[in-house]
Amino acid sequence: MSILKLNYIKYFLIFFLLIFFSCQLPIDKEIEKVEKLMWSSSDEYPTVPKCENFVDAKKRFSCLNDYLNKYLINNLKNNSHINDLKFNDSLKIKIIVDKNGKIYPNGIDFENSENDNEKIKSIIYEILDSIPNIIPAVKTDYGIKVKSKFILPIILNIEHEL
Repeated sequence: MSILKLNYIKYFLIFFLLIFFSCQLPIDKEIEKVEKLMWSSSDEYPTVPKCENFVDAKKRFSCLNDYLNKYLINNLKNNSHINDLKFNDSLKIKIIVDKNGKIYPNGIDFENSENDNEKIKSIIYEILDSIPNIIPAVKTDYGIKVKSKFILPIILNIEHEL
């Protein structure tokens, strides 16, 4: 083989090794970053101003659930589109709170699948979209507001005479 071909092989080998080892570093950093972002007991759940006084995280989260349940029930009672419905079921509403405190519904599961009703879903989505922003979750070890997801259980009992 000529010296020119050996030089090309040598450069190709060096280039290949650089590419191979440099590709490993970002993956390791991503894994480390994800591990650091795991939820810890000191992190703060999303909340509303009236629940901020609770030091215990479980009580604070329970207060948020109560607030959201009351907000939904009160707005359902005052909703004119619900007058022609009769409904009794337990729901699990998947909620996303973004880092700005905006609430987004991310699905509704009915305990009794026969009650899966698009009209009720659209009314609940509309009500959740009208909720004022809340205080987002905080990753305390970084001091940053983060997006969070949780499930809001609710018992919905609507009885209107037709």
